[in-house]
Amino acid sequence: MSAPRMKKIAAILGFCSACGLLPLAAWAQASQGYSDYRQSLIAGGWKPNVGYGLKTARGKPLYKFPEVVCGPTLCNAKWRDPQGHEKVITLIRGLEGADHRVAPQ
Repeated sequence: MSAPRMKKIAAILGFCSACGLLPLAAWAQASQGYSDYRQSLIAGGWKPNVGYGLKTARGKPLYKFPEVVCGPTLCNAKWRDPQGHEKVITLIRGLEGADHRVAPQ
């Protein structure tokens, strides 16, 4: 990838971070598992929408995280930014106990 193109991508990511669309620290974590990414969001003032995920008959979250709903291969997690705006994050479902991965946005 050429240097001007890399600078353009970095500028776009910086702009998105400055606008509050996604904390830059959280964006850097996107290549890691959802557990680490989730911690970055929380550190940036984001809050998981714990009422979104599915629950068992006893009221416990069906999945490891209460903000996540999964299909066969993809999952969605709902979050609220520090201003209260909702965002849906798409995850690639972890198989056989592996951590979910954040899908490219």
